[in-house]
Amino acid sequence: MEKLQTPELKTGEFAKLCGTTKRTLFHYDEIGLFSPALVNENGYRYYSESQCDTFFTITCLQELGMPLKEIRQYVEHRSPEALEALLEQQERQVAAELARLRRIEQVIRTRLKLVRMGERIRFSGRLSPMVVERHSEAKMVLSDPIRQGDQASLLQTLLRHIEFCLRSGLNTGHPYGAMLDVERLRQGERDPYIYFITQTEAEAEGVPLHTKPAGRYACVYLRGDYYDADRGFARLLAGMEREGMAPGTCCYKEAVWDELAVDSMEHLLTRIAIGIADDDST
Repeated sequence: MEKLQTPELKTGEFAKLCGTTKRTLFHYDEIGLFSPALVNENGYRYYSESQCDTFFTITCLQELGMPLKEIRQYVEHRSPEALEALLEQQERQVAAELARLRRIEQVIRTRLKLVRMGERIRFSGRLSPMVVERHSEAKMVLSDPIRQGDQASLLQTLLRHIEFCLRSGLNTGHPYGAMLDVERLRQGERDPYIYFITQTEAEAEGVPLHTKPAGRYACVYLRGDYYDADRGFARLLAGMEREGMAPGTCCYKEAVWDELAVDSMEHLLTRIAIGIADDDST
C-alpha cells in the first residue's frame, strides 16, 4: 500500500484511533513531546498514520512509569543508539516487574488453595478425624535448628527465618510451619520442634531446601491455637498405630487458615501430617 503523502487525520480522528483524547494530544504538543505532522494556515492540526506507532511507544513508556519529562528529553535527542539504550533499560524494568507480578500471582494461587482446602475439612470439636491424603512433593525452606527451652532464642530463630524468606523472595503465600521429630513425639516429649519451615514454589538458587517427599500422609486438622497441638499429635499417632501404619521420621505442622483468613484464634486451622513410611520414604 502506498503511503499517504499528506497528513489527513484530524485531531479527533487520531485521538480515537490511538485510544486517547484530544486534550492529551494538545498537552503533548504544548510540552514539546508529540506534535501534529502538519498545522495548516488556518491552525487546523493534522496527523499522519505513521505517527501512530510513535504515539503508541510513548504511551507504553509512560505506562512503565517513565516520566513525560524524560520521554521528552529522549525525543529531543533521538537517535538509533539512544533508542536502543532506552529500550534495553525499559526491557530490564519490564522483566523485573513481570517477575514481581508472577510472585504475587503465586501468592494468590497459594492462598486460594489453602482457603479451599480448609473449606473441605469437617470437625467434631477442635480436631478432625484422622484422614489419609496423598501429597505432592514440596520444597521447604528450613530455619536454623531449634533449640528447646529458651523462648527468646526460639523467637529469634523464627524471626530470622521469616526475614530470610521475605528478603530472598521465597515466601510464595504459605504461612510458616514447623517440622517435628516423630520418634521424640512417640516418646511423649512435648513439642519436639527441630525446624521452622516455609513451603515455597520460588526458584531458590544457592539456598538448600528440604524436600517433603510425595506419598501418602496421615493427617489430623486442628482448629484453634496453633501451639495447642498435643491432642492432635496424640490422635494422629494413635490412629496410625491402630491402622498399622509405620510413621516416617518427620511430622509437618502447617497453618492452613491463619490470621489473614479468620478473625479470631479459635478459627485458625492447622494441618498436622506424618508420612506413612511403608508407602513412600516419608
